[in-house]
Order: sequence, then structure tokens, then C-alpha cells
Amino acid sequence: SKVRSVTKCLVLVSFIYSNNSWDEILKYSASFGGIHVANATLKSKDSTNSKGERIFTIEFKAKSKASVNYIFPINDIVKIDLYRDSWEPIRVKKDLSEGNYIHRSIAEFNHVEKYFVFKNDTIEFSEKLMNPYSIIYFFRTKILNPDTSYQVNIVDNKKIIPLSFTIQDKEKIKTPIGNFSAKKISPKRKDGKPFKNAGKMIIWYSEKDKIPVMINLKLKFGSLNLELVKIN
Repeated sequence: SKVRSVTKCLVLVSFIYSNNSWDEILKYSASFGGIHVANATLKSKDSTNSKGERIFTIEFKAKSKASVNYIFPINDIVKIDLYRDSWEPIRVKKDLSEGNYIHRSIAEFNHVEKYFVFKNDTIEFSEKLMNPYSIIYFFRTKILNPDTSYQVNIVDNKKIIPLSFTIQDKEKIKTPIGNFSAKKISPKRKDGKPFKNAGKMIIWYSEKDKIPVMINLKLKFGSLNLELVKIN
């Protein structure tokens, strides 16, 4: 039947996306209040550990331009190791410097015994967790139908926040490397509370290739808008 054929097609497409290998570097122009203040890179790599498990490493870097460094210096490095099949974090290392704000931490996760260690704190959890940056790649494995929502528990530092991500209709996005028809994905807290300080991430994916052509990050000092400038 037609319904069965469509279902098989969707399963096949989902399988293909879930097995994508993203050994790539995405380069972005980062702006604050419409002013280009920094350059950012999002680097990802697939590998396999000694147990034969698929491991995915994400590294995000943002560094302010020399011309604005004396006004508001930014030098952020975030590195995440995660399980490729489940998107659950293994280790998260942060080295953040945003103006007068300094943050350095390491979080390590035990998903069998359901706890993670952040600095000197041990936090237990019961639900599946994801890191904010792993979300960027998680949605690249999905068929992005408008009005579809995904329920995800995000862990950032030692906080666990249940979020609902909604896929919205496509928009035309202008970037330094061209215009894209893109689908917007934005989160809401399931407890109804507003986002404080940091943690909110809105992503626009190109309709054709699911490339994150624009990302809006809410950081400690405000919103940083990332526009794609190059793919390596």
C-alpha cells in the first residue's frame, strides 16, 4: 500500500541520517547586537573506543576579534565527548571567558549507575540526558516536520532542565555564504520558567542538507548570533 511504502521510505531516510559521519569544521561569524564581535568554530569528529562503541566529539570555540577584544573579550572553549548512538554525554570540559565572567569545569557521566560528577558535586539522574551542543547534531538525524516537538532533558553544568523543542515552518536565512531556506528549532522549558543567564539555543537548519546555518546562543552576557561563513 502507499502508506506502507511511505513508512518504509521514512525509516530508510531516518537510518541514513542516523549513520551520517560528521568529521567537519563549521566556521561562523559571531555578532552581538548586530556587531561582528567574534569568530566561532564548531568542530565534530566520529571515532570508536576500545569497547567498539561509537564516540562523537564536539568542540566549540569562540574568540573575540582583536578590534573589540579590549571592550569585551570572549575566549570560550567547550569540548564534549558523547555516545554517538544515544547522544548521551560522557565528558564535558568548559573553559569560558566572557568579559569578567570566568568558568572552568569538567563533568563526567556514568549512565549505567545514573550519576554525574560536576566539580565536587555528584548529581543523580533518572532520565536520558543530552548536552546543549549535542542537540545541534541530534536534530540533523531527524526528519524536520513543522509543528513536531521533541522532549529532551538538557544537562548544563549541574542543572538538568526538561525542554520541549518545536520545529517551525521554514524561513529564508541570509548568511555571508548565501541565502538558505531553513527550518527553525527553538526550545521552551517544560516547567514554564524563563531561561536565566544562559542555556537557550535556537537553531536554523538548511532545508536541503540540514546544516546549522545560523545559531543563536544565550550566554552569560546576552545573545550571541552565529552565521555560517565556511564549511571545512
